[in-house]
Amino acid sequence: MKNWSNIERLRWDPEIREIDRFEKSLGEIPKIVKNIRELITRFEVCHFKYSEHIRTITFSLHNLVKMVEPSTIGKNHISKGLKVLKNDKTGRSKIGQQYVRAIRKWLKNDTSKKEAIRKTKEFDENISKWLGAKNPDKIRLIKLLLARILWDWESYNKLQIKGEYEELEKQICRIDICHYAFPSNLDLLLKSIGEMKLADGFEGCGSFNEKIKEEVIREIKYINKHLIKWSKEKRVPTQARLYKIWLLTSLKKTLIEQLHLYSPKIESAN
Repeated sequence: MKNWSNIERLRWDPEIREIDRFEKSLGEIPKIVKNIRELITRFEVCHFKYSEHIRTITFSLHNLVKMVEPSTIGKNHISKGLKVLKNDKTGRSKIGQQYVRAIRKWLKNDTSKKEAIRKTKEFDENISKWLGAKNPDKIRLIKLLLARILWDWESYNKLQIKGEYEELEKQICRIDICHYAFPSNLDLLLKSIGEMKLADGFEGCGSFNEKIKEEVIREIKYINKHLIKWSKEKRVPTQARLYKIWLLTSLKKTLIEQLHLYSPKIESAN
């Protein structure tokens, strides 16, 4: 996974270029440090576990230890199929599968009661009611939604045609079960697709609320205190300290960009 792939800033951003130059000056980077850098690259401020993820990253960074193997992230996602449900402690994949089943049922126009478990019958009927009557564009948009939720990237790319419903497509492309607003944001999106209009107040990938913003800003200030403190030390920094400076600076830049802000107040050590 390439550094900076989780932010929208361009590679020639002056701060990113400076951080990248610092990285090159470090020489051969140990595997554990690369591991921590990948965790930073995988961080998303909109994830429902954003706070836990920041704590994991900062602990790993300050101690230069591996807390999480990056390749295992998403192993219990709905895209992995029914086999992961027993390992999903959050319950999100189970809820996601209920949506997938109900949406597929609508696509197939299946009104039979054989498959419907009593406790999910009302759930399925609600989704069918929200989606309403079929038409070619609505079917395509719902298939795009399924492809996005299930990480079926080949279908996901084919089903995007822009045109009249391009803005609605963009909202669909920002849905996932790991978002802090799931499943209410998915309900809102399904209702909007049923009416073939944009979802008002939709929160999707890349969004954040005030609670998240406040907590992440506190983290940015905490990071900056360390960077300022280290910059004032007169002794020559150890190689381990240099790795930490690079990682902290990368994390700070990532958090600032994901919040779409850059304020002198954030830079304050107070």
